[in-house]
Amino acid sequence: MARQESFLKLKGRVGDLTFYKSGGKYLARTKGGIDGDRIKNDPRFARTRENGQEFLRAVKAGKLLRDAFREQLTLTSDRGMSGRLSSAFSKIVKSDEVSARGERNVMAGDVALLTGFEFNANSNLKNIFTEGYGASLAEGVAEVLIDAFNPSSIRKPEGATHGQFVIVAGFFDFNGLESAAATVEGEPFSLDESEHLEETLTVGSVEPIEGGIGVVMLGLLFWQEVNGELYKLNNGSTNALRVIAVE
Repeated sequence: MARQESFLKLKGRVGDLTFYKSGGKYLARTKGGIDGDRIKNDPRFARTRENGQEFLRAVKAGKLLRDAFREQLTLTSDRGMSGRLSSAFSKIVKSDEVSARGERNVMAGDVALLTGFEFNANSNLKNIFTEGYGASLAEGVAEVLIDAFNPSSIRKPEGATHGQFVIVAGFFDFNGLESAAATVEGEPFSLDESEHLEETLTVGSVEPIEGGIGVVMLGLLFWQEVNGELYKLNNGSTNALRVIAVE
């Protein structure tokens, strides 16, 4: 770092020099960082390359999952969801106890670590719906059984008059980047009810992927009734979506 002594005070980059202002002073410094070719080829950066390769696999796995039901995510995710999902898949990659470092991957890791992932940090299904439910996924058929519950006990957002369950189910090959997923929505129900019978949602149109991982997600969307018509609360900050089964 060096001071600019000239009466001409510069900002910006000229060649390998960067001119900037900090603390009321005009300064200059040389271009920093490590040369990209060195990172790619220098043996001393082998760990860096290995970490980068594994993290890239985690990012691609997260994108594959997101792309499979992008329409639902517009209603059930927060702004930091992509980063949190990549982090979750990174942990799965690191759980691979078979592959060599740098070659660790999602499919060889403990994909069950994805269970419990909440797509909306601002509205966790675990917190707003405390009743029981279970899920199964086999031979392309996914079922979610929601126990009888009291709708008035749901922690509803301001303005919501109705709720609706939605399930997303699919098979994923996170290494080959193949996916097949489908969504089914239940009927909206009044949040003023004191009792709601058990409800079963079934997705029967998912084409299994050979060697793929089955994933089932349960969501809770909120509606508002206005003059007899139901409108979804579309701001995405109040709806929830959670991974409830990985098989």
